[in-house]
Amino acid sequence: MKHITMFILLLLMACEEVPEEVYDNPLDIEAITEEGIETPALMFFPDEININTKEIFTVSVYALDVQNVAGAYININYDQDKLLLIAINPGTFFSDLQDPLYFSETQNSGKIELYTVFFGADSSSVSGTGSFFSIMFAASVSGTSSLTYGTDCELVDPDDIQIEIKGFGEGVVNAH
Repeated sequence: MKHITMFILLLLMACEEVPEEVYDNPLDIEAITEEGIETPALMFFPDEININTKEIFTVSVYALDVQNVAGAYININYDQDKLLLIAINPGTFFSDLQDPLYFSETQNSGKIELYTVFFGADSSSVSGTGSFFSIMFAASVSGTSSLTYGTDCELVDPDDIQIEIKGFGEGVVNAH
């Protein structure tokens, strides 16, 4: 009887400390739809970054649930008084296509303009979810800052017809 009582006590104690799982993936279509963001969308991954001041971090620029994309113009705004732009690198979204072009334009104005296009066969395009670019920043001062998409972002199909972007995610950087 003593063993049964001890077992029940241990079982009750263990049940009280069951951790609650949190599923917070900004690339989960079902989760972002519940947050009111429609697809196709442009998202940041990760969408929330907690770092120390002066620390370098990377955030990826993702297309989420897009169809028949052959090119993109992406405009990103950031607080240049809090974040220092380090580097911009191509993503993997067009990696199955031969020789896509990637280029960017920055003028230390808190705005990044990203361009990517594929000039292959007329029917070449990509569908799904993937990274267009990855961007390295450093937090220059402590505080909270955001990464946002400009409203003039564009995705186009192989015929240069614009694909409607229905949702835009936001990135938050918390530097301590």
